[in-house]
Amino acid sequence: MLCGIYNHELAPQLADHLLAGRLKAEEKKRVIDMTKCLGVPRNILTDLKERNKESVMTINQVYNAKTR
Repeated sequence: MLCGIYNHELAPQLADHLLAGRLKAEEKKRVIDMTKCLGVPRNILTDLKERNKESVMTINQVYNAKTR
């Protein structure tokens, strides 16, 4: 960013952006709870996306949240 002006176009979708894909506190808690109940990551991701239709999280973020 130079003088408050970006030198490139902003991405139309934030799917690969770090902040957009970051799990919120309630989502992290949901991942932990479903993991304790032996939830499969695919099902955890589906559940989170059903709760938040605008979510752009990926399966990798669910795996990362599970292991931490």
